[in-house]
Amino acid sequence: MIDWKPQVGGEGAFPFLVVDNWYDNKSEKGVWSELNFLSHNDRSEQKRADKDKNVARDLKTKVPLGKSYRWYLNVIYTTEGKTYSSIIRHMDNFRTPEFHKIIKHITPQCRSFLSSNQDTSMVSYYENNDYYKAHHDSAQWTSLCWFFREPKQFTGGGLTFTEPNYKINLKHNRMVMFPSYMMHEVEPVKFDKQPKDMGYGRYTITHFFYNVF
Repeated sequence: MIDWKPQVGGEGAFPFLVVDNWYDNKSEKGVWSELNFLSHNDRSEQKRADKDKNVARDLKTKVPLGKSYRWYLNVIYTTEGKTYSSIIRHMDNFRTPEFHKIIKHITPQCRSFLSSNQDTSMVSYYENNDYYKAHHDSAQWTSLCWFFREPKQFTGGGLTFTEPNYKINLKHNRMVMFPSYMMHEVEPVKFDKQPKDMGYGRYTITHFFYNVF
């Protein structure tokens, strides 16, 4: 059983959930293998967020609000390939009675997650000077889990809910879950010294949950 230590925050229109140690040790190793594969062996599927039509944009200028690398797992993996994905396979964490018991403390918003019947997954990677300005997602619930190599070689990369102004500190293997309508932003990542290879920045594993009729 995963040693979850949940933190339930916010009230009313500002609910969120923080769970540390989201992946156990065995699962974490599998996720790292997949992140390394995506970063170094599947570059044809990399998308820069600032060139991605799916990234949030300024309503007036249409300028992209974010800079990072992206991989859409539901697009690049075949149906069979998804069965080998540690990231997708371990989404079972969200379906356990233990997790449902935790998220029920966020009421009444949790009902839209418990009734969701579809999800999509994305991996994003932030290198030096990458960021994501304030935006909201188009799903019903958003889950973020952060991965980075330790000792950490960069500063920044924290998550801020901008309405109200509330920051959640960046921590490896920390999962944050919240209703997708909440405005949030990623502060710029700044390397102390630019690494020679990719993979020493901030990874985010994102799951979007929907209810499709």
